[in-house]
Amino acid sequence: MSLQVSFRVVGLYCYFENLQLSNVSPQSTVQEVMNAVQGAESAFSYKSVDMGGKEIVDTMSYDFTSNSRTPYNSSGTPAQGSRDLSNKMGDTSLVWQYYRSVTGSIDGSVCEIKLLSQGQPSFATTPLDYNDSFFGSLPANFQISTYNLTWRLVEIQMSPEKQAAFMLAKANAIKSYK
Repeated sequence: MSLQVSFRVVGLYCYFENLQLSNVSPQSTVQEVMNAVQGAESAFSYKSVDMGGKEIVDTMSYDFTSNSRTPYNSSGTPAQGSRDLSNKMGDTSLVWQYYRSVTGSIDGSVCEIKLLSQGQPSFATTPLDYNDSFFGSLPANFQISTYNLTWRLVEIQMSPEKQAAFMLAKANAIKSYK
């Protein structure tokens, strides 16, 4: 069985439209889907850290080449080359956030429905199709064609205690990378 997924990392110009991923299902976690993307597309990679029991993405990398697809709403074609983005801690912090949606049709009309969740649950435990507010009540005639997974760095305010915990987790993760 394979699952059709469109995957994007904003800021890296990483965009894979309609990937056919083997060994994942709508019930697979976001992390399992990302591992499948990483296995299918060697130009993409990521690293995560354990933040006291909550696994979070720390760094994402992508090698943009002449064969890469430019994301649909980008202005122009980016320069070729490797790029990576990481979480950053400070007075205002940059942290990775993911968004999930499904593209499908209702009576022939194509639409996208966002899969909402309370807060930002860990990507390691949240299923791709999980939606705690209305997923179970999609219209009966809605036909899913593609699952969409988008990542972006967002700026947030973080307490000094959270910053310290994150930096400790990152230092421990860096030790395990080697």
